[in-house]
This record gives sequence, C-alpha cells and structure tokens, in this order.
Amino acid sequence: MNLIEILIPLYLLISLGFIFKHYGFPTKDFWSGLERLIYYVLFPALLFVALLKAPINTTLLNDIVLVVLFPVLLLSSTQWLGFLSPSISSATFTSMYQGAVRVNTMIALVLAPWLAPVNGLAIMAIFILIMIPLNNVVSVIVLNHYGEVKQKNKGGWWKGIVYNPLILACIAGLAFNMVGVDLPKSLIDTADFLGKSALPLVLLSVGAGLTLGSIFKNKIAIILSSSVKLIILPASIWGVCILLSL
Repeated sequence: MNLIEILIPLYLLISLGFIFKHYGFPTKDFWSGLERLIYYVLFPALLFVALLKAPINTTLLNDIVLVVLFPVLLLSSTQWLGFLSPSISSATFTSMYQGAVRVNTMIALVLAPWLAPVNGLAIMAIFILIMIPLNNVVSVIVLNHYGEVKQKNKGGWWKGIVYNPLILACIAGLAFNMVGVDLPKSLIDTADFLGKSALPLVLLSVGAGLTLGSIFKNKIAIILSSSVKLIILPASIWGVCILLSL
C-alpha cells in the first residue's frame, strides 16, 4: 500500500466528520463528548497496549530522543523570524509558535500503524512521551511572556503534563513492559479493543473540529509556521535519521 492509498481514506473520514458537524448530525453536543472520550479513554488505551507489547531497548530510546530533540529545537528557533514582519503582533506570534512546535498527536497515531505496521504505534508513543512535556514547557514560556493574557498560576503548567492521560498511559505501558509484569489477557484485550476504535473516530472528530473561515486572516504567520512544520521539520528529522544509520 502506497502513501496515497493510505491518505485517501483518512481525508475521506475527515471530510465526513466536517459534513456531519456542518449539518448538526447526530447532535451539536455529540462531538465535544466524543473528543473527551477519545482523549481520556480510547487513545490512552491505544498507547498503553502499544508500549506494553513492543520490544523496547535503550538503543531505540536513545535514537528516538535524538530524532525528536534536535528538530524541535530547530523548529522552535525559526519561529522568532516572525518578528521581522510588522504585521505579526505578540499575540499572533504565540499562536504561530504553537502551530509550529505542537504536533497533531491524533493524526500521528492514526498514521503510525499503517506506515510502520510492526512497531509504529510503540515508537509514536515514545515520541509522545518526549514531545508533550517538551512542547508544553516551551509553549507556556512563550505564552507567559508574549501572550495578551498572562497565566496567573505560573507553577500550574506542570499539571497539564503530570495529569495528561496520554503521558500517564505511555508511562504505564512502558513501566509494565520493562518490569515484565504479566497482566490478564482479558484486560489487555479490552484495552486493545478500546484503542482500535479510536482510529476512525478521531478522524471524524478532526473533521468536525475544522474551521475554514478564518484560515487566511494572517497569511504571513500561517505561511511561516506551516512551511517550517511541513518542510523543515521532516527534512531535519530525515537528516538526523540518516546520520544515526551511518
């Protein structure tokens, strides 16, 4: 299966979600409830099982850390070029910055098992374990300094990391894997069923959350953020992977 064959059903499901939400089907409140179910139950179950079953070693973990850290730091540094344009305010910069450094976890988890059927989900789970804390820290620092509304509880940002259900699921799956605890098969199968149901539902949810009307309000910020995210980030990750393979 080539990349086009993988992407077409994804786009069709996203489009279907957009159409459903536009016509209020099944109800307006359904989609917010679905997002909560995916975020707090289905995706954590998916990540837990993926890391629980994956063959993990220190070499793999070290390579993933290197592949993640360098591109993210490079990506983060490029966004400061936005201040060269007078049309980008401090508030716009915070959105542009987050648009560049934050990753679409849901789409990545949907693509992972198709692109790498054996260990794709487990590798992506480790990426998430590194990326979410890193992105939360740098984004909160930028928001506190440049945002129009400062965060009153400066020490509270860490709660978004410690209580993040995706992070907790990754830590639990990794811990049970490395310790070698045998969990009941019925429990693992239940979590596996929940996790598999997340993949189509999340694409419908992404489509339902699309808002196209304001996409071109600040073209410079969108172009800079998107081009860095879609060109420089993949290129830098590809480069690091090549270096590690030498």
